[in-house]
Amino acid sequence: MKAFKNCLLLPLAGALLLTTLQASADQPHRPECIAPSKPGGGFDLTCKLAQAGLKDNAVLKSPMRVTYMPGGIGAVAYNSVAANRRNEPGTLIAFSGASLLNLALGKYGQFDENAVQWLTTIGTDYGTLAVRDDSPYKNLDEVVQALKKDPKSV
Repeated sequence: MKAFKNCLLLPLAGALLLTTLQASADQPHRPECIAPSKPGGGFDLTCKLAQAGLKDNAVLKSPMRVTYMPGGIGAVAYNSVAANRRNEPGTLIAFSGASLLNLALGKYGQFDENAVQWLTTIGTDYGTLAVRDDSPYKNLDEVVQALKKDPKSV
């Protein structure tokens, strides 16, 4: 399991190191992973995996801290970093596919996807579209066609 975890985190570690070296010749003073949630959820796990991978691969001289910034379906953390810490080396924000959807829908306020530098993906989750048994839609193509014809009908 440790080898598998390290394989997943190696791109993250390399990306963080590259970003850090580009931004500053020194190591980041206080590397940080921000979980845009309360402790114990998926974002917390993402940050803890990054923390462990960076430590296990000796990428950082100082340990990465995990901080929690819940609120606004991730918008509080995203906007805080985009507005105040955009060029700060050593700062990561855990994100998800649902976070990206909310960002694309404009639910994060004034900042769009270009407000930060995207590094890597640790894992993937797949969305699901489910309908009731008595739904007129029997497959994804029927849903897509209905949406194209009248987006408010679905």
